[in-house]
Formats: sequence, C-alpha cells, structure tokens
Amino acid sequence: METAVGAEQQENDVVWPPCLVLTGFRATGKSLVGRRLAHRLGYDFVDTDDVLCRRLGSDVAGFVARHGWERFRREERQLLAELAGRCNLVVATGGGAILHRREWRQLRDRGTVIWLQADPETIVRRIRADRNSAGQRPSLTGRDPAAETVALLAERTPYYRQGSDLALDTVDRSPAALVEEILDRLRQ
Repeated sequence: METAVGAEQQENDVVWPPCLVLTGFRATGKSLVGRRLAHRLGYDFVDTDDVLCRRLGSDVAGFVARHGWERFRREERQLLAELAGRCNLVVATGGGAILHRREWRQLRDRGTVIWLQADPETIVRRIRADRNSAGQRPSLTGRDPAAETVALLAERTPYYRQGSDLALDTVDRSPAALVEEILDRLRQ
C-alpha cells in the first residue's frame, strides 16, 4: 500500500494534498463531486459505500437488515483504516463515517477533509428524487425521513465541523461549480 509521504501531486506549481476526503450527510453530493474532483486531479476515486457493497455482496439496506448497523459500521471502520495509507486519492465517505474518530484522524492527518453541506429540506428532496436511495440510504432510526434528517444533522454537525478542513454549501450549486471552489480554496 502506498504511503502519503512525498506523494503530493503538483499541477501548475500547486501542491495538492495527497488525499482529499469528502464528508457530509446523505445526499450532499459527495459521490458526484468526488468523481469530478478525482478526474480533475488525476487521482483515484473511492466511494466507501460502493466498495462496502461490493465486499459485502449486498446494498447497504440489505446488509443492515440482515446484520445490523453495528456490523456495517465495523466494516466501514476497517475500510477507512485501509484508505488512510493511500495517496493520490479522493474518497467519498458515507454520512456516518465521521463517527469513527480514530480512523478519521488518520485520514485527516494525511490529507484534507471537505464537508459538503445542505439544509434538511434539500437533503430530503434529493433523497426522495433519487431512485437508488432506498438501497443506498436506509433509515438509521425508522423515523420519518424529514425528522430523521433533522435529528441526525443536529447530532453529527459538531463532528463534521471538528473533523473538516473546509466546508461548502451545496444547495443550488452544480458539482462542477463545487469542484472549482474546492480547487480554488486549496490553491490559497
């Protein structure tokens, strides 16, 4: 496995972080923005939920229904630890990955964490509009999606704030515009 030491990517005299990690609640654009950002930088892209689904042989909802959130989180924690040693990488994490404090610190020590934000109404609207949401974004609490979103955002926002280097509002912004803002802010 590669290490981050000396692995900075240079483009036009800009030294990019060896690893960029996108965090934020469900449906904030981590996967869409991450793919575009990786392409722009010539980095590999990893969507942790996609990797976990392949490894587990199931979508998130199916795995959680059979084995529970605790086991899913254990698998997620292991994957984050593996990714912490890689470089030239953009990672889109699941919304709850930020709760793995030790592994999160390892990722953050090797790169830059970008928190993609949206208000609860936008998140719920995006989830309802996404036909893959049921399989990829199962309920964590069994509550109404709007109530669950508000409650979990309130719980996780302090973690996102503490565990991130940059924060961007994604409401009414295209993935392309967000990538440009990320690159502009990293150049500073």
